[in-house]
Amino acid sequence: MTVSEYIACYLNSQGVNDVFGIPGGVILDLMYAFDAHNDIDIHLCYHEQCAGFAACGYAQMKDTVGVAYATKGPGFTNLITAIADAYYDSIPVVFITAHTAKSLPERCRVVTDQDMDTCGMVRNITKYAKRVDYLEEIPMVLKYACEMAREGRKGPVFLDFASNLLKQEIRLDMPSDKFHGMHNVYSYVNMLCSSLREAKRPVVLIGDGINQTFLQSYFCSFSQAARIPVISSRYSHNIEQNSDMYYGYVGSHGIRYANFILSKADVIVSLGNRLNFPSSSESYGKIAKNATFICFDVDGGELYKHPYMNAGYKIDLRDFLPALSDNPYYCGNHDEWKATCDTIRRELWDTDVNDVVLAIGSILQNMDGVYTIVSDVGNNEFWVSRACVYSKNTNRVLYSKSFGALGNAIGKAIGAYYATHSPVVVFVGDQGFQMNIQELQYIAQHNLPITIVLLNNHSSGMIKDREKAAGYSYSLHTTQDSGYGVPDFSQIAKAYGIEYHSYKSNMRLNKYPHPQLIEANIPDSVELTPSLPRGRDCQDMEPRIDNTLYNRLNSL
Repeated sequence: MTVSEYIACYLNSQGVNDVFGIPGGVILDLMYAFDAHNDIDIHLCYHEQCAGFAACGYAQMKDTVGVAYATKGPGFTNLITAIADAYYDSIPVVFITAHTAKSLPERCRVVTDQDMDTCGMVRNITKYAKRVDYLEEIPMVLKYACEMAREGRKGPVFLDFASNLLKQEIRLDMPSDKFHGMHNVYSYVNMLCSSLREAKRPVVLIGDGINQTFLQSYFCSFSQAARIPVISSRYSHNIEQNSDMYYGYVGSHGIRYANFILSKADVIVSLGNRLNFPSSSESYGKIAKNATFICFDVDGGELYKHPYMNAGYKIDLRDFLPALSDNPYYCGNHDEWKATCDTIRRELWDTDVNDVVLAIGSILQNMDGVYTIVSDVGNNEFWVSRACVYSKNTNRVLYSKSFGALGNAIGKAIGAYYATHSPVVVFVGDQGFQMNIQELQYIAQHNLPITIVLLNNHSSGMIKDREKAAGYSYSLHTTQDSGYGVPDFSQIAKAYGIEYHSYKSNMRLNKYPHPQLIEANIPDSVELTPSLPRGRDCQDMEPRIDNTLYNRLNSL
């Protein structure tokens, strides 16, 4: 077989059935090999960035690597934003391009048009970046790249093949997969349960690492047996939504009752959560000092982030969660603490639920069945998160978390659809929508069941709010009278042949089989709340609640 056929066969053996990219001269042999493979579908996106985002969405929703390819030069550089998104959010994607230059530039700027030091450009945002110039190294490199993408803390890898290799013959057996070995996890399980028994007010703080292992059910089994209150990061609110043990997500734009509960905990068990707050934070730093933190993370570097952490254990949740749920371990009786948490949640249940949150919640509640939610970056993502918890929606939500790539949602929705073959609902703001609007062509052309809910506040709302908070007396490039503008989105939908609706209350989206755009117009005066001003206790959020209620809940 040729090298291109070998690459296609190996990726398919890893569970890859879909790949995303745009044609280019140096990559044609690989494209045609993907197309000729019976179990791989090759998808033409309309921008390499979106091909990369589609591969990210695919990997997030399917327990395998995603694959995106591009030609050299601008094709490669257009992938870089998606590569960074995958790196920051620990998404296992194999990014592939090819080159024609026999050597990299040294004294002169350009050796061959469009060729450059690709690996040097992405080495700091990949787990592995390799320029492949020799036939005999291909099996080892490909095997190692796929293992690196998925093992430990997941992330992207990048392979830049010499274009002339792709059509050469290779006669080698398929490399075998590396067995993922078990650690001695039961000693950690016993230690954890012992710590929980001794605690008075324990909480389990979960993160997106649990979603990334695809072992949500194991954690839920443990949670129901242990009866320990669970709080989460904003990106993992789907895991425990149906459980009475879930008390919302924490953060500077978190849910008030979750922040209240976090502030009262004496033992905090972190599972798959990066504890992404500054150690110097006056709001969260004091919690780290006053509570006992027990952290489990696959990335040992995360265990040393905060000087006040009490105990950190490097362990893969793929080993730890099944062991944790093997038996209903006795973790103590915390009924009184749970009752306190119930009171706080009940008193603050609908605090900070505005009309936008209610509208999003209504859309979600009126869509039956299994589907994926994808949220773009901006105020819309915070409204979506709050609506999911308020409406107790259990469907997985994909975000661009740490990297915050505006315009990622439509590409990820395409990838998520091919990973699940289930409907997708995208929430996007008017600015993010325009960044990759060209992918409407792909969605319409292939009649994908993707519903795009456009939350149009006719402004760059998040940055407008930050301009105001920073003390500027006027808006700049964030409102319609300061340089920002939006088109007639109904005409955009018509141009692409996508059904358009203006949002109405109680709209039903029951397994809609065709693409549609729903535009919800939102006054640009609607600001993002709640927020946590610098230096305040984490439960003392803005706008402040009634002082009597605050003091009563704070004293529980």
